[in-house]
Amino acid sequence: MNESLKAAMREILLDRYGIDIERAKCHFSTQNYAFVFPGEPFMIRVSATPKKTRGEILSELMWLDDLKQFKQTVCEPNVSLRGNLLEEFEIDGKTYRASMFRTARGVIKSTTDMTPLFFICVGDLLGAIHHVSTDERELGIKFKRQSKAGDFAALKARVADKVPASVMEKIERIEAQVNGLSQDIGRYGLCHGDFHMNNFFVEENNIWVFDFDGCAYAHYLYDIASFIQACFLCGYGAGRDLRKVMDEILHYFKIGYTLNHSCDEHFWDDLELFIAYRTALTYLSLCEIDNIGVVEDTNKIKQFFGFIVSQDDVMNAMTAAMGKGGRLI
Repeated sequence: MNESLKAAMREILLDRYGIDIERAKCHFSTQNYAFVFPGEPFMIRVSATPKKTRGEILSELMWLDDLKQFKQTVCEPNVSLRGNLLEEFEIDGKTYRASMFRTARGVIKSTTDMTPLFFICVGDLLGAIHHVSTDERELGIKFKRQSKAGDFAALKARVADKVPASVMEKIERIEAQVNGLSQDIGRYGLCHGDFHMNNFFVEENNIWVFDFDGCAYAHYLYDIASFIQACFLCGYGAGRDLRKVMDEILHYFKIGYTLNHSCDEHFWDDLELFIAYRTALTYLSLCEIDNIGVVEDTNKIKQFFGFIVSQDDVMNAMTAAMGKGGRLI
């Protein structure tokens, strides 16, 4: 990552956690840095997203406690040397928030190691999360977390002057389609909000998930689309028709997912729409960042996502773009 940012972050995190990120591998996804320490049962997440209220943070922790009862591989936050679950600090006028997660065992999976069993296990984990969310809605439990639609609208407003009008028009059409969908129980509830490979470790058949900072009320397809989009961006299926690749992933993913969360055949109908929605959100997030700290040419990454989301067929555009570059993240 950017050396000056890393140096400043290293000093602060060493003071707050007593851990040197020089020993870690850094992963980045739109606004979160994940520092993974090989062989250690913990990781540190640093977020550059807008500040959460005390109620929102407490709700995240309460939900994690609920999930832990159903899935032992949900990673719990650990306190800093100061006894805080969340540490805030500034670098060059930008506010960051750090959290440590423990019991995060295993490694981040590479595309060459993504097997049918891996997709089944990921589906099993996400199905369990959505099952708990559905149960909570049926019981009338409501957490103090924002909706993904609200987050999307707020982000769009913040970066409106940085987005070309033609691209914004396409993004707003995607947004309107998503917002027009029903929020029926079993399809909509509290979601992880940023479900992709950099936010879970794989230990044999166990998937250890962390980084619930972005948990929000959304359609469950948003979490599923986030995972599939990340597979594409990591280079899985590059050079092939990504619709066919998605069908192959879903063939196995659904086996695990439906073990825990039942859904009718029409549940999956809008998945491509949510891949477009996730792509639009990624683009808007990148428009808010001057330097993401892990690549030399941030503008090139923005242009990549801007091109994809501006096209009438996002899946075809992503197939073409990934066929040239192989992988992006």
